[in-house]
Amino acid sequence: MKTYYINIQGIVQGVGFRPFIYRLANELGISGCVKNSTKGVEIEANVDNEELLKLFINKIRKEAPLLSHIVEINYEEIEEKHFHGFKILHSEKRNDITFVSPDAAICDDCKRELFDTNDRRFLYPFINCTNCGPRYSIIEKIPYDRVNTTMKVFEMCDDCRKEYNQPDNRRFHAQPNCCLLCGPDVYMDNLKGITAVKEAAKRIDEGALLAVKGLGGYHLICDATNDDAVLYLRKCKKRNEKPFAVMVKDVDTLKKYKLNCEGVYSRFLNSPEAPIILINWKDHPLSKYINPMNDKIGIMLAYTPLHQLIMHFTKTDFIVATSGNQKDEPIVIDERDAEKTLFFVNGGFLHHNRPIHNRVDDSVAALVENEIYVLRRGRGFAPYPIMLKNNFKEDVLGVGAHLKNSVSLGKKNYIFPSQYIGDLDNVKCCEFFKEVVHKLQNLFDANVKVVIRDLHPDYYSSIYAEELGLKVLKLQHHIAHFFSCMAENGIEDNCIGVSFDGLGLGCDKKVWGSEFFVFKDDKIERVFHLKYARQVGDASSKKPFLMILSYLNQYRLLEDMQDLLIKKWDMTINELDFFVKVIERGINTIETSSMGRFFEGIGSLITGRVENEFEGHTAMLLESLAEKRPPEKRSYPFYFNEDGEIDFGGIVSGICRDLLIGVEKEVIAAKFHNSVAEIIREGCEKIREFSGVNKVTLTGGVFQNLLLLSKVKDLLRKNGFEIYIHRKVPPNDGGISLGQVYYYNLKTNLNLPDTFEKFW
Repeated sequence: MKTYYINIQGIVQGVGFRPFIYRLANELGISGCVKNSTKGVEIEANVDNEELLKLFINKIRKEAPLLSHIVEINYEEIEEKHFHGFKILHSEKRNDITFVSPDAAICDDCKRELFDTNDRRFLYPFINCTNCGPRYSIIEKIPYDRVNTTMKVFEMCDDCRKEYNQPDNRRFHAQPNCCLLCGPDVYMDNLKGITAVKEAAKRIDEGALLAVKGLGGYHLICDATNDDAVLYLRKCKKRNEKPFAVMVKDVDTLKKYKLNCEGVYSRFLNSPEAPIILINWKDHPLSKYINPMNDKIGIMLAYTPLHQLIMHFTKTDFIVATSGNQKDEPIVIDERDAEKTLFFVNGGFLHHNRPIHNRVDDSVAALVENEIYVLRRGRGFAPYPIMLKNNFKEDVLGVGAHLKNSVSLGKKNYIFPSQYIGDLDNVKCCEFFKEVVHKLQNLFDANVKVVIRDLHPDYYSSIYAEELGLKVLKLQHHIAHFFSCMAENGIEDNCIGVSFDGLGLGCDKKVWGSEFFVFKDDKIERVFHLKYARQVGDASSKKPFLMILSYLNQYRLLEDMQDLLIKKWDMTINELDFFVKVIERGINTIETSSMGRFFEGIGSLITGRVENEFEGHTAMLLESLAEKRPPEKRSYPFYFNEDGEIDFGGIVSGICRDLLIGVEKEVIAAKFHNSVAEIIREGCEKIREFSGVNKVTLTGGVFQNLLLLSKVKDLLRKNGFEIYIHRKVPPNDGGISLGQVYYYNLKTNLNLPDTFEKFW
């Protein structure tokens, strides 16, 4: 008989892992013990021979609980101990790293019990077990025990305590375990419990707008088939066109309306992460105001028992469930703040009394080649870590960008990206940013010594980094994008980076955004980018017509296009001349190579759109136009000059020519997408010719354009490239902090400079 110590690291706490080990050990006749610690799950086991040990470990890997994710298993023989049977021990505080499970959607077993009239949790809005329910949103510190969560205020009744202590029970050591007698409750006005839920459902069917406290914050909810209700929501949120997400009870409901969501769509909708999934759905029964822009509908299933009950009692099959906040502010999480901030709801508030410690928005994702492609990282994904090959020498914090901010923490050989924070344009978002930084460090017991920030000195995240009094390093925005995609794919060297987005301060103090990098032999080179053009300050991101005016002026096309522009943009000749003079005289302008601005400028020219409601608005309209065109192979001309600039004059002049002769907008949009895809193919081929590098990462907010991403992947694949994209971290600025922290990991393990600020 030998005794082995086994350590399992990963998402292994709060997911039923210890009872799983208990049952497996008894099945195999192994005696010993198992416990949670800040090192993960620790086992001491007596085994008769090494073959039994290997069988035990193989079964742990293959049969682990649904919500668990094993990162690594290590074992060693220790001094022989004598055990009688197998026991589950209490958690122990240690000084090693551990992981926190993301919140998980209601499982099938709990859903079945929720609607079982014979079950003691029949219609109870907070039913959960070790396979589902709140995790990250309620945890205050590790280890993950009830006393360290917001559920500590609810003392378990005798029945719940009995379940909690039974190793063969699905609720064994389920920290949020509760029932109607001892757990949280829901209330609305003077109503409580299921009566309040029924009243909320009734008001939704009557066309009212409600605020409902969910898992990671409040939702604003209304009938998604009711035009008046959706329009009222748009008015309250000051959101004229930006699409709303829609919630349904289950996949069978979608099938009823002839939406083909079998296979991978069903798998991801029903997954523990249960993100909002973007699905093309043209002939839907929803209000036309859900998404006035295109045929993509963001759909999620009712992922909590409370949402399941609301959908059960409503007559409508579809509700809007959007973040409960004022425009551009964080989602609200407590009753007082909700009633103050969401004062405009005309259907009242459905509150509950389970406190939320970590506010977290719903995640948004698309499917790319049958795999998840996260566009906003929140519930279900945060704070899941990225595992690296090499350890950090010290704890590191990446404070991210200004827009779509997230922060990331580097510790041991892991990076922990936070949930989506938002744009750091107002006091509340900046306070939320600081809150996440503080809580993330506390949760993982970090002692940060180094902070990585963006080059831009005026970003709030940059100002905050400098005020911490720690060592601060600066990393260029698009290099951070590049490193973010490398980190997610485990790449350390020899890689081409295509980093396309809206803006980021460059090393030459100009605004970058169409960058081709090559990382080889521990060195980075910026190889190609779009030819610089004048951008009118921040106004160009909100008024995309200013960008196309700059291009037309640069390539001497204004005179030919003047009459068409005046008509398309509903401007006078004097107004047009004024804006042209601003550009020509360089008033509040900066040079930019931004691909995002290029998309928006061309979008303004083709669609006639003069203002963006939100970042990327006109670019999304352009993508939507191109998607309506049957397969189009033609493109517009461009060329790479000797200075590494991509001259796109042929693209702009070709589009102008097509507009003047009356070519359909959909055709022009498709040809433009083809042109950008060809730029990427040719740029990567040129880099491969002189470097021999064959791996390509595609990163940056422009690659939220799924049509472009698909075209680029097809072209690169046909030309023999290895292609790497993001999956569980966004390609947009939500991934910047990951890249910042990964840079520091590479810097300390490779021979990288302290900063790329003066690299060129």
